[in-house]
Amino acid sequence: MIHVNTRWPAVLLPMLSLSIGWGIRGNFGHEAGAMLPGALCALAVCLFSGREDWRARAPYFAMFGALGWAFGGSIAYMPPLGYTHSGHWPTQVYGYLAMFVMGFLWAGMGGAGTAYAATEERGRLAAIFKPLCFIFALWAAQYFWQDDFTAWYERARGAASSDGSDFRQRDPFYWLDSEWVEALLALVGLCAFDLWERRFRGAWKLIPFAAGGAAAGFGVQRALEALGWLAPLLALVVHPQGDPALHDPAQMLYNFPQVFFDLAAHMGWMIGAAAGAAVYFRRYGRWGSGSSLLLHITLGSLAVFLMGPVLLSSLLRDFGGFRLMPPRGDSWANILGAFIGMAIYMRRNGLLPVAQVAVISGVLGGLALPVAQFVKQLAFMVGNPVITTDAATVERWAHWHKTNWHSLVTEQGVGLLYGLAIALPMAALAARLSPHPDAPREGRWTAAFACFFTLNVITYINLVKNVNDWTREQAGGFRAVPAVMKAPLLGYELSALAWFNIVFLMFAVATALLLRAQLRRPLAMVPASWLGRGQLLYVVLLWIMVIGNFERALVHFAHQRLVTEAVIFVNALIATYLLLACGREEARVAAVETRSLAALTRRTVLAGVGALCVLTVAFTGVVQAVYGDKHDGWGRRNLRLGPEADWRIHPILKDKRHF
Repeated sequence: MIHVNTRWPAVLLPMLSLSIGWGIRGNFGHEAGAMLPGALCALAVCLFSGREDWRARAPYFAMFGALGWAFGGSIAYMPPLGYTHSGHWPTQVYGYLAMFVMGFLWAGMGGAGTAYAATEERGRLAAIFKPLCFIFALWAAQYFWQDDFTAWYERARGAASSDGSDFRQRDPFYWLDSEWVEALLALVGLCAFDLWERRFRGAWKLIPFAAGGAAAGFGVQRALEALGWLAPLLALVVHPQGDPALHDPAQMLYNFPQVFFDLAAHMGWMIGAAAGAAVYFRRYGRWGSGSSLLLHITLGSLAVFLMGPVLLSSLLRDFGGFRLMPPRGDSWANILGAFIGMAIYMRRNGLLPVAQVAVISGVLGGLALPVAQFVKQLAFMVGNPVITTDAATVERWAHWHKTNWHSLVTEQGVGLLYGLAIALPMAALAARLSPHPDAPREGRWTAAFACFFTLNVITYINLVKNVNDWTREQAGGFRAVPAVMKAPLLGYELSALAWFNIVFLMFAVATALLLRAQLRRPLAMVPASWLGRGQLLYVVLLWIMVIGNFERALVHFAHQRLVTEAVIFVNALIATYLLLACGREEARVAAVETRSLAALTRRTVLAGVGALCVLTVAFTGVVQAVYGDKHDGWGRRNLRLGPEADWRIHPILKDKRHF
């Protein structure tokens, strides 16, 4: 019998969890920041599901929920928000539609990660950690040594050193600010895992396949050169990003990375070798232990990126290319491909409810961002000097306009709606999914790994960013924390970052040892119930990040941050109370008969498309009625369409700071 928990705390806690996490993400940014709301929301859904079989998977919910939301964390979403402020109605319409796409991808992958933890069989869920470890190992190497590798490569080719942030477009591996390197490393890791899982049986065949492909690729390149076809072919698919008539072509970027131009003479055999290796793995690869899911996601990510922003852009040069928000990055294409790959795998492998939850979450999340943005625009209208010339009115509302509306509404506010987009379809899934049988405790180490990932990896890759803020030189040469400090008694010097890493390493070792002890003999402090264990995991993660977020803001605190940090703190208190006071073992609701999510998915898609059309017209109409064709004064004026579009007038150039 399936019990579904539909009490209001079961909906409110996921909403608050994602709101808190998304507000904190605004301070930390990108994939690392997006993991926190994903973990907290998934835990909230799990613990308030009323299903003991789900609660026994609390660590998996946290980890896969975090990974799901991390996919969309790489998307730069400020330009589409700016489109709606522009006063240019075609750009405004486009902006609301683009926000739907971004919200769909964020919430869709977040819903997929959360539903996967609930739906997959325990043995297969534990097995996927093996290929994940191969991917994580390569990503960790990239995280710590990518800058060193890039610097070595630049020295080898005699180029000036690039900057990892303000001038990252100079990086020879920069490709439309996308996630192609991460996807490629994941693919390499999966191939290495497949060889390892087969204990390298037949691995020797990879050499002739790759060599044969390299020879064929070399021959094709030389033949194209001899026939004079190579240059015209490249002219069809390679083009600068921006308008060459307005900018120095030497400073412009192209739709392919610099490393491809550096290695142009070798690209034939290199592409051929990769194709030969692909044929080998297509023929002999087993892709067991869940690696097939990861392979679908990775190949989808690379395929959509290559077909869309890279190749189709050549046909749409006068439109700025097949790009969502040029000149900003195109990781959205990576995420769209990952979503498609995920959905294909789930359909093929009897996990269709995961894809259905992802679609429902995506549609609801897609509507969330335009709604939140419009609420922010309404708040911004009051006393706006663009609307009124009355000095007294402008002065009266000046403090109102200095409020951090972006954080309050389009971060924490939209987080509430994102949480709803996860809570509702997961409640429907809980009502329709058969209970998991009591399986043997397979892969117990994977639950410990998921706890370690949640408490140590997520917190580290976020909190380490605080060090830069603490040590940054302020006006007058002041630093909140010295950039270099001597060890007590011993006297040797280390950077603040090194000290932070040492302390965090000790925390990680302590966590690992305690988890190992828990596996051998339960610790007295760890509750016996899965509900209690999940509550402990949630509370520890929540308050580490709430305190760490405040520490990040403290060194440059101003009155605008009062409301931002206060709302996060108060919501964290409310969430903690709801979790501990309302989460009870005996909490159950009436049983619901198991049935498919297909009808609900179809209705959600149809209603979502209709709502998107109506809201886009309504929101654009209201903003146009108030401001006309004037920019409303929020941020810089971003344009996607027309002769003054950002991609044409303000492309990313090598000699200008990245924005």
